[in-house]
Amino acid sequence: MKRLGNKNLARNGSKMNCVILSAGQITDYDLMRNYIQKGDYIIAADGGYRHLKHLSVKCDYFIGDFDSYSGTPECPSEVYPVQKDDTDTMLAAKHGLLKGLDRFVILGGLGGRLDHTIANLSTLEYLRSHGAGGMLVDENSVVHLLGAGDIIHPVMSGEYLSIFPFGCDSAVVSISGVQYPLTEYRLHSDFPLGVSNCVTDDSEFSMRIHEGKILVVECKKD
Repeated sequence: MKRLGNKNLARNGSKMNCVILSAGQITDYDLMRNYIQKGDYIIAADGGYRHLKHLSVKCDYFIGDFDSYSGTPECPSEVYPVQKDDTDTMLAAKHGLLKGLDRFVILGGLGGRLDHTIANLSTLEYLRSHGAGGMLVDENSVVHLLGAGDIIHPVMSGEYLSIFPFGCDSAVVSISGVQYPLTEYRLHSDFPLGVSNCVTDDSEFSMRIHEGKILVVECKKD
């Protein structure tokens, strides 16, 4: 999987990403290193601290409740009680926003516990509602939440590209350069019509969201 380019992640002009390391499983650290650039601000969300040595990066900030990590972080840290409203990943996202960052990459936030995956999708919506762009990445998938005015440039031609309304009952979208194009089509949240599409022509690919919000999921084919 190549790195996904997304103008949504640069719309406010910050020069660095905020990379959040969540506590979920990472099996291909070499691939995940491609999503970390020199100068990125790296936050370990509790058990995500364990990924640092495998990624060969240092942590700028640790935040969490120590329910999935029991060591001593070698960086500035902020400790919360286990019984709290926010997930550790959400706390990390809020910290990044307070630092003025508006491009977020969350690693270790997909797979594993389904409830945490759904919570991390909600974190993408929180970031978007606060003027930031974000994506969830693992070895097989890249996930974005987009709305009107956002632009995405998938690079996994021939792989699956699925789109779903998220945080709304329906969304209107046009998409071309794919196996199943749509023109100002209204997708409904109770019917997954947008699943398992794929990019057929990089040069012709275009997606425009006219109304609502769309969860864009790129997945490797089996």
